[in-house]
Amino acid sequence: MANKKATKKTVAKTKKSTVSKKPAAKRKIIDPMMVSPRKARKDERTLANTAIENEVDFEVKDEEEDNDDTFLSEESLYSIDDLSRKDHRKTDKKVTPMKEKKEVELDKSEHEKTREELRKERAEAEKRRKKAGKKAKTKTPLWAKILIAFLILIIAALGVAGWYFFNIYSAASGVLEGNPMDALINKKPLAKDEQGRTNILIFGTAEDDEGHGGAMLTDSILVVSLDQDRKIASTFSVPRDLWVNYTVAGEKALSCSVGYKGKINATYYCAQRANDNSKEEGSKYFAKKIMEITGIDIQYYVAVDFSVLRDVVNTLGGIDVDVHATDDRGILDYCMNNLKLNKGMNYNLDGETVLRLARARNAKGGYGLANSNFDREINQQRIINAIKDKALNVGILLDLNKVKSMLASFGENVKTNITWAEMGTAIDVATGLHGDVESIDTRPLFGTGRIGNQSVVIPKGANVDSDYSLYNYNKIQLYLREQLDQDTKDYDKSLEQPAEEENKEENK
Repeated sequence: MANKKATKKTVAKTKKSTVSKKPAAKRKIIDPMMVSPRKARKDERTLANTAIENEVDFEVKDEEEDNDDTFLSEESLYSIDDLSRKDHRKTDKKVTPMKEKKEVELDKSEHEKTREELRKERAEAEKRRKKAGKKAKTKTPLWAKILIAFLILIIAALGVAGWYFFNIYSAASGVLEGNPMDALINKKPLAKDEQGRTNILIFGTAEDDEGHGGAMLTDSILVVSLDQDRKIASTFSVPRDLWVNYTVAGEKALSCSVGYKGKINATYYCAQRANDNSKEEGSKYFAKKIMEITGIDIQYYVAVDFSVLRDVVNTLGGIDVDVHATDDRGILDYCMNNLKLNKGMNYNLDGETVLRLARARNAKGGYGLANSNFDREINQQRIINAIKDKALNVGILLDLNKVKSMLASFGENVKTNITWAEMGTAIDVATGLHGDVESIDTRPLFGTGRIGNQSVVIPKGANVDSDYSLYNYNKIQLYLREQLDQDTKDYDKSLEQPAEEENKEENK
């Protein structure tokens, strides 16, 4: 007993020296109202471990310790233990009075209700969250909508472009030889003569005009001479009433229903009939006859029906023509549905009016075209320039609708030996031409006469009774060659003048 008492005193002293003597402010005092259950348990374990390390009985209290040093009663300590449980409100029956027990049970019931409500709220919140999540998954972002719309526009544009390309390709396939794509990706240089020029025969008929008495006659005959390198062009006309022998020199005699001789405008018709109605063979033969007369080597031909001229002008939205007239009042042609135009610039002429102008020659009276076919040829050349200017101004080659419309009008109304690969080069030359297509006046080369009961055109100074003078074209050939060469010289000189002026300025 003595030993036990001694031990208790020793422990009490040890505790007093290690625990009681610490200032109250520095002790680990646990307030159940301020500390969470988890924190309380942690603090208890910390104190217990400290006591064990100092070999002190944690549950032993010093009777002599002042009550003010620790304000926790046994009941308070018990309540701290309660806080460590899952249900903070649950207390021991032995400690909780009856009244307090009832209050705790009521609190527990209310707490159960509250928890039930919370569970319902959480369940509803979870449903809302899932529902919102589904909407978020199905709802398309704004950027995605914009991207989709953009892709739809691209697809639609490609579809329209494809449709246009298909229609243009279909319309173009029958016009020229080869693949239309060759004009873009497989261009081929145009054939040239010894002078480096490309010469194209263009002639027009009225084959598409039903009921026309002379539908197969070539009422318009022009030659366009291109210099690909200099990008200049000249044109001249051959009179449709020029008296010729239909047989080309060195070729088999051409038999024709109208005879072996006659106006040149029947040559195409006769050659076509002699070759099983082949327009291609008729065109080639006609080109040879033009070469024989002009001395110009023809590389290409283009046979055009009059409806093409009308449709092209309408596709362009009308053209502005500087009308040639021998009368200050302008022109009036009764044969062309009383066509009346002022002399000089006439603006925005439609296709039908331009077609009548191209054919007008005062055949049945009127005024302004005193030289008949010669005046008509001048107006035809001016129409070509007007079409060129308008086509380049409106950018027809970039307008798919206009290109498609023109190609559709070509169809069977245009025949040519130009291929698509060569057309690509021809387009480049045409769009890059320097200035207008220069017109060569051929009126000084020809005169008029009568053979039988027909009024015809013959070489200047020729005798209608002499085949030698009637079919001698030497003067015509020399004149045309000189004019083409002069056009080349004039262009080269125009390039030299700025260089000379620049040199003069530098020398100053």
